[in-house]
Amino acid sequence: LVFGLLLSLFSNNIFLIWLGLELNMFSVIPFLNSSVSENNNVFFLNTSEINVSFYYFFVQVIGSILFTWGAVMSSWYVLGIIGLIVKIGIAPFFWWVPALINRLDWFSIGIISTIQKVPGVFLFRFVFDLSIEVCVLLSLMGFIVAVIGINFSFNNLKLVLAWSSVSNMSILFVLIVLNNSFGFIYYFFYSFLVILLCLVLNNSFSNVFCDSFLNGNNINNNMLVGLLLLIFSGLPPFLSFLLKIYFLGGFYFFDFSVFVEGFEMVNPTTFYYLVASNLSNYFIVMVYIILIIFQSVGYIKTFIALFSTGSSRLSSSVFVLNSNFNLILSLSVLYFFSIFFYMI
Repeated sequence: LVFGLLLSLFSNNIFLIWLGLELNMFSVIPFLNSSVSENNNVFFLNTSEINVSFYYFFVQVIGSILFTWGAVMSSWYVLGIIGLIVKIGIAPFFWWVPALINRLDWFSIGIISTIQKVPGVFLFRFVFDLSIEVCVLLSLMGFIVAVIGINFSFNNLKLVLAWSSVSNMSILFVLIVLNNSFGFIYYFFYSFLVILLCLVLNNSFSNVFCDSFLNGNNINNNMLVGLLLLIFSGLPPFLSFLLKIYFLGGFYFFDFSVFVEGFEMVNPTTFYYLVASNLSNYFIVMVYIILIIFQSVGYIKTFIALFSTGSSRLSSSVFVLNSNFNLILSLSVLYFFSIFFYMI
C-alpha cells in the first residue's frame, strides 16, 4: 500500500504512475475482505450477490481504464480526468462512496476515506492541467449533494462519514489547484480526524453503529466521538474552522491582487473583465459559505443524535429540525463576520 502510494506520487513516467495506482487498489482490497461486519459478505442485503470487495474492484477498474486511455492518448485527456474522478469519488462520479462505506467496518472506512484517495487527488495537479473554473464547478456539484446527504443521514454515522468524505474531497480538489502546500495541510488534518474517529469506533461496540449510534452507557466513547464531530463541523475555536476560513479568504486575496494589477494597466476592456470576474468569484465564495453552514448544521444534528437513544431519539430529531433556523442564522453571522475580519 505504501509502495504504491509513493510510486504514484513521485514517478515521472505515466506507466509507473498507473502501476502505483493499481498497487494501491489491490492493497486496499484485503482490508475490505477482512471486515468483521456481517453485512460485508453481500453488498446489497436482499437479493444481490455482489461482494463489497468486488464492487470496489469493479469501480476502480473502470477508473483505471479511463485514466490509462486518457493519459496515453493526449487527445483523449478528458477521459483520464474522468478516470481519476471515478477512482477518488468526486462529483459527478461519487455514487459508489456512500454505497460502499455504509457496508464496511470502521477500519476499512478509515483506509478508503484517506489513504486510498491520496494518489488520485494529487495527480490532478501534476498530470492534468485543469482550470480553476472546472475544479470549482465539480467541487460545488459534489459539495451540494454531500451537504444534503449529511443533513438527511444524521442518524447513520457511516453515511455521515461517507458524505463528509465527498464534501472534503470537493474542497481539497480546489485547494490542490489553488495552493498545493495548503492542500497537503488540509488533507493531512482531515485524514488525522477520520483515522482517529475510525479507531475510536473500531472496537467491541462498533457493531452498534451499523444503523445507529452508541448506547447511553458508553459515555466516554460518546464524548470523544461527539468532540470529533464538533471538530468536523468547522465551528470555532476548532482548527477546521480556521482552515475553512483560510480557504474562503484565499479567493478574496487572489482576486484582489489581480484586480489591482488590472487597475494599474489602465486598460478599460481588461479592467471591466476583471471586475466581472471578481464579482463572480465573490458569488462563489458566498455559495461555499452557505454550503459550509448547512454542512455544520448536519454535523450538529449528528452530535445531538449521538446522545439520544431509544424513545428520546425521535424527540431529539424533532428538536433538531425545529432549531434548524436558529442554527443556520447563528452560523451565518459567525462565518460572515469571520470572513470580513479575515479580509481586513
